[in-house]
Formats: sequence, structure tokens, C-alpha cells
Amino acid sequence: MKPAALAVVAGVSAVGAVGLVAALLSSGGRGSTRRTLGGSAADEEALARMLASENPSGSDELWIEQIWSQLRSLGKSSIWWHLTGGKGYGPQGGARPVATDKEPTAATRAFAARFLATLPPSSLPGARRFFEPSHQDRAFQIAEEGRRKAAQGLPLTPQQQRLRGYISDAADIRKRWSRKGSRYVGTVDGVEFWT
Repeated sequence: MKPAALAVVAGVSAVGAVGLVAALLSSGGRGSTRRTLGGSAADEEALARMLASENPSGSDELWIEQIWSQLRSLGKSSIWWHLTGGKGYGPQGGARPVATDKEPTAATRAFAARFLATLPPSSLPGARRFFEPSHQDRAFQIAEEGRRKAAQGLPLTPQQQRLRGYISDAADIRKRWSRKGSRYVGTVDGVEFWT
């Protein structure tokens, strides 16, 4: 195939992929979200950073479910805006539903691009949030120790200082989310997914 013809076919394929994604998401398809998905470079970067920050050595299955959970929660915002709260990359908290503070790796970049190009199916329909119970419990214990030390006027380690915002263990998160009407959907690689 001639280079010019190849470029036209690639362009049509890219436009078709974006149209397919938009149709799937806006019609309640795989993502059941109200927003079309453009798959911009910023969106791809944000997804790659989320994967590198949340579970850098996760399985493909975990990464698929983590991405779908966030796509289902987009509302009318772009992927980049949703993942960063419009504030740029950084740790989870406040406007950021997930961490995006780590630089993407070659593996997370390739996976984000492949995901946006193919939209692999989700096995956990309805999942919109996730957390790793063992990580949550460890972080909460460190934060509690930091709070005890701070109450005694003792200096905190950098890790205790960084984790002071952890105010819930896994059991508390489950109770809180259940009270708000969320339900448990499933677990992948030790990460729990909830509606």
C-alpha cells in the first residue's frame, strides 16, 4: 500500500475507533457513562500515570477494571480532568479520585494506548471505585502511629507525615461505602471494586 493511502486508512481507523468508543460509552455500552471518549494524548497520559501510581505491577485484568471504573465515573469531563480533578497530576485525595503522581512506565503507556484503541470488556459491570484493603490497613496503621506521636509532641517520620490523611481502615471504607449505597462487585489481584 502506498504511504498516502496508508495514512488515509490509519486516519479513518482512528476516527472510526473514536466514534466506536463514543457510541459504546454514550449508549450505555461497556462503560455506561454519559460522556464520549476522545482518547486524547492527555487522557492516555493520565491513564498511564494512574496505572503506574496505583498498581504498577498489576495484571492486565486489574488494569482493565481500574480503567473501566474511572470511565464509568467520568460524567461530562474528560479522562484527564476526572483523574486529576483539573489540578494536574498528584496523589489521590481532594478532587483526585485516584493517584497520578508517578511517572508512567513504558508498560503503562503501552497498556493505556492499547486499552483506548481496543476497549477490552470489563468483567465487573458497574464498578466505579476501588481500593486495596491490605494497603489501606497498612497505611492506616502508620497514620495512627503518626497521630499518637504527634499528640505526644514527637517528630514524625516522612512516611507518617505523608500518610496522616489516612483516617480509615478497610473495614471502615466498606461500611462507609455501603451506607452510601455502593455495593461490592468483585476482587482482582487483592483490589476490591465497588459500585
